[in-house]
Amino acid sequence: MSFSILLENQKKRLNQPLWMLVCFAMFNLWQMGFIYFMGPALTIDGRTPMPIDMDNATMFIAAAYVCSIVWMVFLPHLTVWAERISAVVALLTMMGLFLPLSADVLLLLIHIHLFSCCFMIGFETFIMANLFTEKTTILHLTLAYSAALFLISVVQNDFSLITFPQFRVITVIALILMLVFFFRLPSGKEACPRYVTKADKLTAPKKLLTGTYIIVFVCALMGVSGPSVSGGVNHGVFITYLTDAIVSLLIYLLYREFGFHPFRLISFCMGIGCLGYLLIYASSYAPSLSYAGCVFIGIGMVSCQMLPLYGNILMKNYPSRFIPPIIIGLSLVAVLVQSSMVELFRGAASFLNLAYGIIMAALVIFYLQIEPYLMYAFHRRITEETASGKEAPAAEPAETSPLAVLSKRELEVVDLIGSGYSNADIAKILVISPHTVNDHTKNIYRKLDVHSRLELAALVIRARGRE
Repeated sequence: MSFSILLENQKKRLNQPLWMLVCFAMFNLWQMGFIYFMGPALTIDGRTPMPIDMDNATMFIAAAYVCSIVWMVFLPHLTVWAERISAVVALLTMMGLFLPLSADVLLLLIHIHLFSCCFMIGFETFIMANLFTEKTTILHLTLAYSAALFLISVVQNDFSLITFPQFRVITVIALILMLVFFFRLPSGKEACPRYVTKADKLTAPKKLLTGTYIIVFVCALMGVSGPSVSGGVNHGVFITYLTDAIVSLLIYLLYREFGFHPFRLISFCMGIGCLGYLLIYASSYAPSLSYAGCVFIGIGMVSCQMLPLYGNILMKNYPSRFIPPIIIGLSLVAVLVQSSMVELFRGAASFLNLAYGIIMAALVIFYLQIEPYLMYAFHRRITEETASGKEAPAAEPAETSPLAVLSKRELEVVDLIGSGYSNADIAKILVISPHTVNDHTKNIYRKLDVHSRLELAALVIRARGRE
């Protein structure tokens, strides 16, 4: 099923060259350098290159997140300008740190700088979800991020500690490169997608949305907890980010050379990340396991950096202005959960690692229940991109396809099931009764010899991949 709003928005999406994406990825370097290990907010031990002591900054970070969410909901067309202004403010405050300042003034500038950084976190996801093509988003989150993550591993290394004067220079360079990207990015209402309204008659795929949001929270929690956990190991942060950089590069190569979509690797990365937490816990009894644990956590953190890709896919299937804000809101909840758990386990770090391992392992199982919907959404996105400007009917399956046994109406039901719609929504979309939808579903299951919606989605993905 094609909708004009999806095709209209797809035409607006941008392909960006790699050098521009590397400039954009400097935000990741800046973010990791300033938010993490600047004090006892997100890590048990606390670590900071600042020449002053920082109080717990969790609530300050939360306030910036909330402001970002409100901005994206009510002023989405001004988001690029907000990025530009925030980056300029951050650059000016960082330049101010080169001056001989009193401790109070220095603390004020650092807090303004921190607010600018956290305020812009949501906008990074907004840009990728709303403005980039999926190809550009994947290129950014793998190859461009790989370069940024390598630099983060250097900044956070324990072999030759980065001093505050060096950190200032690195931050200034990163901000200048980011400004180059932001000022070359189109802005205004014409650059933003058209958000869905009732007039578009596009129903939200509730199962896909709800499941994806839960995955987003899990991945965000792994992203904020991973550096904290590995920070308790000598050279652990360096190992974690270096591993993340290498794995990101490998994922890009698999995507470019073999068309292997990153979504197919997320469950693997999350599972390895879970094992990493358990190895860090076990290292309390067998210290030799700690480095392997940091490597595994680095693999797991790849799942976190893919959050904007989830937003990109969701926006292409249901372009709601609330999708990027919800993703960032869930990331904020993950920050608050991490901060609370750090306070709870401050005297017992090993139990924190065990708790994370158990939580992540349980939620990886949930991800496996949602993955077929995500892959189906990806396949459906290809259909939308290759369609003409006019709405086109769904292609009939080849005679050799297992789907060939289905009627036209049953194929429509299959498409909606795979897209994450409930039976009630399918009835509303096709203007038939829920009882009729149930009958179609039973017939589809019988003809295709499947027993669940997940099996059905997986079968359709395989079948259409062979067509």
